[in-house]
Amino acid sequence: MSELILTTILLVAALAHGAFGFGFPLISTPLLALAFPLPTAILMTLLPTLVINTASILGERHWREALRRYWAIPAFCVLGSFVGTHWLLAVDPEPFRALLALVLVAYLLTDRWRRRDTPLVPPGWLLPVLGFGLGLLAGVVNIFAPLMVVFALYTRMPPELMVATFNLTFLTSKTGQVAGFIDGGAFDWDVVRSTAVLIPLILLALWVGMRIRRRFPMAQYKRALRGFLWVTALWLIADWLRSAAG
Repeated sequence: MSELILTTILLVAALAHGAFGFGFPLISTPLLALAFPLPTAILMTLLPTLVINTASILGERHWREALRRYWAIPAFCVLGSFVGTHWLLAVDPEPFRALLALVLVAYLLTDRWRRRDTPLVPPGWLLPVLGFGLGLLAGVVNIFAPLMVVFALYTRMPPELMVATFNLTFLTSKTGQVAGFIDGGAFDWDVVRSTAVLIPLILLALWVGMRIRRRFPMAQYKRALRGFLWVTALWLIADWLRSAAG
């Protein structure tokens, strides 16, 4: 049963990632955290995220421009994710499930934000600090979309560069996570191998999602996905409250 749950969640997340250009960990992590301990759930997404983000970057035309302009974000994300992974392993991870739900809710609320009429010009120190903060979130809950979206809105970052930077940053965050898990003696090869056999199916789901993005209007699909994520976030909060009360 656990293998079926894992396979279903990873394929659904890959399909959504292909359709929107990002979102694999955003969908897979909270769903897996409902069925598995959070460190295990993050390990389960590790290899598929590396493969999907690499494929997404290669399919993007703007990743070189994003790297030239925003290189400090993915660069400092490595250090942040290493530190965040150590936090995840060093303390009781149960409260991080509540943080995961709150980050998911924050992402869903970013649709209510509007781009500034006048773009904010970020000072030189902001990109490294942002990258480190994104890495911390990646390390402890495996998602950092709200911070990235808010930064993009305030700086009026072009959407194509936001997607490319998002994928580059998540790719580098995996380096810090791998180092953190290995350094903490918690890197479970059996968990990683359980996802490796699913890579061909995950890539197929990613390709189908990309076809959906090119051929169908996304408004209705996006509303359904948001509703699904709201249910998942509330379920995570209820599950954490039940565990805390017990």
